[in-house]
Amino acid sequence: MSEVKEEQALDQTLNIGSEIRLGDGIIKHVKIGTIATIRKVRQIMKGKEYRFSFAIGRDKLPATEDRPEIDFPAVEAAYKEAFNLVLVEGLTEKEYENVDEDGLKVLDDLLNRFL
Repeated sequence: MSEVKEEQALDQTLNIGSEIRLGDGIIKHVKIGTIATIRKVRQIMKGKEYRFSFAIGRDKLPATEDRPEIDFPAVEAAYKEAFNLVLVEGLTEKEYENVDEDGLKVLDDLLNRFL
């Protein structure tokens, strides 16, 4: 077996999927989606209707006649929890704070395969 195929087989055994770049020096591996991971991510993201990039840094919006209260800090926290579930190495707070614009786009789409 070639070295590349051996590495791919090992990655699959360890539940390691594709590699993503989130910022300068921030390279992560996405887990291969298992039923258990999909269930956990869906439970965490249940009712979160806003994209990750939209929720970052926003305050709570009080309820109005037309919509319920929106707790953007809770939405952002749910995304961070889900990212730590689907990234093999997790995402430290320092790494999270240093995600660049391209990485933000990657994170915006990261959970789609698990939802």
